[in-house]
Formats: sequence, structure tokens, C-alpha cells
Amino acid sequence: MGEIWEIVLGIIAGFGGVGVIILAIIKFSAEQIARRLEEKYSLKLNKELEKYKYNLDNKIYISKTKFDTEFSIYKELSKAFFDLVKDISLLIPTGVTTKIADEKAQKEYENKLYSDAVEKAIVAQDALNSNAPFIQSDLFNKYNIIFQLCNRQLKTFERRWNVLIMASQEEKESFSTEDYNRTDEINTKFSELNEKIRTYLATLDVIE
Repeated sequence: MGEIWEIVLGIIAGFGGVGVIILAIIKFSAEQIARRLEEKYSLKLNKELEKYKYNLDNKIYISKTKFDTEFSIYKELSKAFFDLVKDISLLIPTGVTTKIADEKAQKEYENKLYSDAVEKAIVAQDALNSNAPFIQSDLFNKYNIIFQLCNRQLKTFERRWNVLIMASQEEKESFSTEDYNRTDEINTKFSELNEKIRTYLATLDVIE
């Protein structure tokens, strides 16, 4: 009987040891999971704090009057240059285009496009130069580059009236691949500039 009891106690002790081991494993795993969760949320919190700090550091605080003034300037420039880029894109278009069957009507249409583009160029240049002291120099330069490219397209179109160019009228009225690519370049640069201005305006914070 005593021997049987000793065997039973041994078995119980054996289970008890396994229980202790299992308990230790569970405790260790729980601590590991808790530590990893803590690290995960701590990292996320640190990232959020860094993002918030970055936004604060990159904010430009200005008065409402100054914000309204800057917004008005960029709105004026955006409208003026949008109209110019649009007319230049019609004057020397890229991609597939159609022509009026009547040659005289086509020339009148092209001349009208040219006249409209010249008017838009004057408006855009006046808007840029009159606001030059009030906008960032890098943005001014980007606007000016677009204007110069547009002006070059106007000069390209004007070749048809230049009697000093020794070429046939058909050749003087034709456009090269470079001319067409320049229109694409103008549109690309204008889109990039708009995105840059959008980003800049987003950094402004009004002080009430």
C-alpha cells in the first residue's frame, strides 16, 4: 500500500512539474506579447509625434490679411497662366488634330489663335511682373520659365511672316518635333508649378 502511495505521489509530482513548466511558458509568452505590443504602439506613437512635430516645424504662421493677399496673387497668376498655356496648346497642339477643309478659313482660325495667345501672354507677363516683389523667388523663376517657353512658341508661329527666312511658305508654317515637344514641356512644368504652390499654401497657418 505504501509503495502504491509513493507511486501516486510521484505521478502527482510529475504533473505538478509539468504544470509549473507550462505556467512558466505561458507567463513568458504573455510577457513577450505584451512587450511587443508596447513596442509597436510606442513606435506608432513616436511616429505620430514626429509627424506632428514636423508639421509644426514646417508651418508658416502669417496674418489673415497676408494670407488673403498671397492667395489672391497666386489665384491671379494661376488664371493668367492657365489661359496662356491653354492658348499656346491650341496654337501648337500635340497629338492628333483636325484642320478645317477650307484653307482660308483654317488660316483665319490659326491667326485668331495667335492673336488670342498674344493677348494672354501680355496679361500673364503683367500679372507676373507686377506681383514679383510679393512672391517667392523660386516660384517667380518657375513662372518666368513657363512664360519664356510660351513666348518661344509665339516666335515659332511668327516664322510664317518672316520674309528673311529663306524657305518655302509651307516650310515656314510647319512645326518641328521639338516645337510640339515644347508644348508638352510647358504643360508639364505648369502642372508641377501648380502642385508646388498647392503644397506651399498648405504650409501657411493663419493667426487670428
